[in-house]
Amino acid sequence: VARLTSYMSHHFLTNHNYSVQPKSSSSPSKIINTIKSTTTPTTNKRKHSCYYPTTTTMASAKIGPTQSPLLANQPKDTINLAVGHPMHSELPNKIISDALKRCGSKLKHNQLDLNYIPSEGPTGAVEELCSFLRRQYKEEEKEEEMRVTGYQAKTEQNENDETKMQSKAGTTTTATSATTATKNVLQPEDLFFTSGVSHGIEMATSILAKPNDIVVCEKATYFLATKIFEDHDMEITTVKSNEFGLDVNALKIRLEEGDTFINPINSILENVGATPRKKRKVLFRPKLVYIVPTHSNPQGVTMPQKAREELVRLAHEYKFHIIADEVYHILSWSKEPLPDRFCKVERKYLAKNPEEANGDFRAVVSVSSFTKILAPALRVGWIETADSVMRGKFSKRGYIISGGNSAGFSANVVCEAIKQTETEAFMNDLKGSYASRCAVLCNKLEREGCGWEFEKPSGGYFVWIKLPEGVTSKSLEPYAQHLKVAYLAGERCSANDACKEDLERYIRLCFAHLSASEIQEGVSKLSEAVLRVMSFQDVESKRLGED
Repeated sequence: VARLTSYMSHHFLTNHNYSVQPKSSSSPSKIINTIKSTTTPTTNKRKHSCYYPTTTTMASAKIGPTQSPLLANQPKDTINLAVGHPMHSELPNKIISDALKRCGSKLKHNQLDLNYIPSEGPTGAVEELCSFLRRQYKEEEKEEEMRVTGYQAKTEQNENDETKMQSKAGTTTTATSATTATKNVLQPEDLFFTSGVSHGIEMATSILAKPNDIVVCEKATYFLATKIFEDHDMEITTVKSNEFGLDVNALKIRLEEGDTFINPINSILENVGATPRKKRKVLFRPKLVYIVPTHSNPQGVTMPQKAREELVRLAHEYKFHIIADEVYHILSWSKEPLPDRFCKVERKYLAKNPEEANGDFRAVVSVSSFTKILAPALRVGWIETADSVMRGKFSKRGYIISGGNSAGFSANVVCEAIKQTETEAFMNDLKGSYASRCAVLCNKLEREGCGWEFEKPSGGYFVWIKLPEGVTSKSLEPYAQHLKVAYLAGERCSANDACKEDLERYIRLCFAHLSASEIQEGVSKLSEAVLRVMSFQDVESKRLGED
């Protein structure tokens, strides 16, 4: 910021013929004051030398880890189990530094382009991302195409019929169809670079929905995603949850039976003794369903394969879109194989339903990023779709057409990094480290044994805790603040105001940001805070009983 301010100050002065006396000791604020105080024009000859702060000037600025806004205002020595950030010591500084050097060398030899880039991402980068994801997802190119019996024959027959019709009309255009090569393996044309998960959700929402449309979320969801839906004036609603997150069967029942509409004028009619209007059924037709299906935020649970398949089927039947936030899918240390990603589920569905594959409706938009597996500041993520039909909608956004893909040069840096075997070794080490600290957190929670309940996750960042009877996140807060330990209240994770009460006994803890010793100390303090709340309640109960 200091460098930018200094540059802009001098640029303003030289381009407006004001006098300026650059000095090595000058600070940006003094430069700005020069603009206000200097009114004598110089000669018409412009100065071409730019002012930059010297090494001495910049040395006064503190260089080091950037303080997160979520941590900036907390009391000193607070153990923060709330914030979902990686540890500074586990960021891949050397890997990214080496990738930048390789990019610099390629620029020097004209092997990289600094011009506008294609809508889906830099040339070659999408292919590199696809190769990386295939390795991570253990998908092989040799996997057979997923077609039902007769599907390929039907497609070929359709093409032959169309070719005959074109011959009669005197044309030689080759027939094409969306049904060609529906594969159960990720392809480059299924991918689109973004500036992170939030950007992907923003893009998907702006493309697939409009104001007053309905978006379905889990009751406990990623609390910052709902802000994006609110920005688009969408109506956020929830359905029943189960131990795996969104209850797909409950959603199915609501889609089939609809909602009960109660006329808001009824309360007025009842007050004046008039007969209220009858209740009536209205169709429930959401436009979007937003989920974090794998190692979810905040609950840490994973939706089973059957539920994923049913949700995709329902999406095609009722024509709603699924935004699957799969940022934690790679960050897994489960011994059991994970369910299929949602795009893979949809590819299988399309293979079994060729009439759907022939159409232009695609249900799934998967969003993910390198935030959790490399570094947040890179701001590089991706959208995955079942095929190029959905991706084409993203490529047609006005600002993408105007400026090209938003990931820009950062995508090249990331692709240089993920080519290297050391990066995949780093990611494996990171998963091992998270698995270890997750175990530390869960073991400590079990040992403290103050009546809370939780499930041990096998991936992701978070543990979701149900507090003992009578203890809420709000009643716990003053005691936790006094002991200097922080957590994320369950109400903060509520999809809307209607479900806040259901989540008041829940808190979310993160094991990724702190060391093992800090986690243990934090849980000890949190346990003490819970016991103080319960002790206070016992005293109050006795006092009220005596009264």
